[in-house]
Amino acid sequence: MKGKISKGFVNTLGNGSSTELWHKRLGHMSEKGMHVLAKKELLPGMKGTPLKTCVHCLAGKQNRVAFRFKSFTRKPNVLDLVHSDVCGPLKVRSHSGALYFVTFIDDHSRKLWAYPLKTKDQVLDVFKDFQAKIERETEKKLKCFRSDNGGEYFGPFDEYCRSQGIKH
Repeated sequence: MKGKISKGFVNTLGNGSSTELWHKRLGHMSEKGMHVLAKKELLPGMKGTPLKTCVHCLAGKQNRVAFRFKSFTRKPNVLDLVHSDVCGPLKVRSHSGALYFVTFIDDHSRKLWAYPLKTKDQVLDVFKDFQAKIERETEKKLKCFRSDNGGEYFGPFDEYCRSQGIKH
């Protein structure tokens, strides 16, 4: 920016500290910078009084406290915890006619399985198939199942998990 210095006069109401007034007018300029301008006679009427503590300047110089980093630990074994969510409805049906899909993510390996669904009420049947398949492959039992508490995970789904000894 190119600025021009005007030696004109500014009419102001007199207040006790012209130093504070100039400090505010100049966008909370530092006291040292204001003294430089005063020596060049660019701040008419500024007294040589020291600048009082400015609350706005202090607030602007504060640092935000960083969030403590929490290291997320994964479960020690496969199938200790599986996360799930139902997504959709999709804008366009898949070739098989699905409008939704369900995901299962193993917390230990981060392996993802996705299954297409025509309706949300198919989640329990798909889960049963997933559980049987994955338990056969790993030779381990599913211990804990976590979801976003969507409606598709209540009722019959809860009863099935209890009957299988799966924490839900």
